[in-house]
Amino acid sequence: MLRFISYCLLLTLTVTVVLLSAPASAPAAAESGIPLPVIMYHSVLRDPARTGKYVIKPETIASDLSYLKQHGYTTVLPSQVIAYAKGEAELPPKPVMITFDDGYLNNLLYLPDLLAQQDACALVSIVGGYTQRFSDTADPNPNYAHMTWDDLCTLTSDGRIELGNHSYGLHELGARMGSMRIKGETDAQYRTFFVNDTQKMQEKLLTHCNIAPSVYAYPYGLIDPTGDTILRELGFSMSLSCYELTSRISQDPLSLWSLGRYNRPGDLTTENFMKKTGIQ
Repeated sequence: MLRFISYCLLLTLTVTVVLLSAPASAPAAAESGIPLPVIMYHSVLRDPARTGKYVIKPETIASDLSYLKQHGYTTVLPSQVIAYAKGEAELPPKPVMITFDDGYLNNLLYLPDLLAQQDACALVSIVGGYTQRFSDTADPNPNYAHMTWDDLCTLTSDGRIELGNHSYGLHELGARMGSMRIKGETDAQYRTFFVNDTQKMQEKLLTHCNIAPSVYAYPYGLIDPTGDTILRELGFSMSLSCYELTSRISQDPLSLWSLGRYNRPGDLTTENFMKKTGIQ
């Protein structure tokens, strides 16, 4: 419980840190292309006492998915968006992307049924260090546990869920803020560090689940100016930020970088959240 509370307190710092670290040229919606709203969820728990900025009840997710469907939106997977950007496929008229960060065990408990009920799909971005910890030591408490490698294989078995890379060990706010460089670190030193962590996560997922993610979700949305360039060189096709905006994408692979996302707190009704974000 204390670990979960501490983690939530760290997450609460994210908004302040993102605002302070965001470059003057933070991604803005382009005039051309189609809008792609992206909703960012985290932990899913039934206990209303735990509901908060990063914890939401499954009933609220069900309400969100129903709202989107009733308003003509179609959930899409990153692979579909990437294919569109490459000119290999079309997207439905009102695409929306559903994402879950961190890889909580409670995602496995609720997501498959919630998505199946609305014929929806989602991306779940994994922090490898958390997954390894709970794979090594069984502690399946849905209040704070993360999925194991075997859980991730189960989660993706029906094709409704794709996995993203959320770093192996960078989901911390300390001397290094997320995936950003530390003071005095050279470009070469940072590149080596970031590449090693990113590839470690890729290799773990490939080994355990035969999956190599094409999407990178920046821890805390903190983005080093060289981050996207390095990820492209590593073969990624999309990155996700925490900028609260609706990005516009086009049939240009470069339109899929540092996409904006709206954090979904659990204390807003579906209607109020969608109105606030302009998803109507």
